[in-house]
Amino acid sequence: MRGGKRFHWSVFVLSICLCFSCLTGCGDGIKEDTKQLVMEKTDEALSLYADLEKLVKDNGLEVEQAFTDMKKQLTDMSERVRKQVADTTEEDGKKAADELDKMIANLKAVKEKVEQSLE
Repeated sequence: MRGGKRFHWSVFVLSICLCFSCLTGCGDGIKEDTKQLVMEKTDEALSLYADLEKLVKDNGLEVEQAFTDMKKQLTDMSERVRKQVADTTEEDGKKAADELDKMIANLKAVKEKVEQSLE
């Protein structure tokens, strides 16, 4: 990003991978409220990324390729979550929700830093 500030996305990418791996468990038994929670958190992560993308575009910020690659990774992850969440276990659903919470926290922190750098 501008001013020598670069945000590393490797932790974020790792979170996506962990979230996806949590949903690959076999079996059934995920509760409807857990399934809904995972879907809501996935949507929130995508929304936060869209907000960041808008900040970058509106302010003409330069970003690393990893940032632009993140959009495809998030979109792909969202599609996989939607397809697999019904076929996972309750435990794996809760793990995925926890990983999504971490991902959301990372996105919020990055968004705050970007906004602060624009002030």
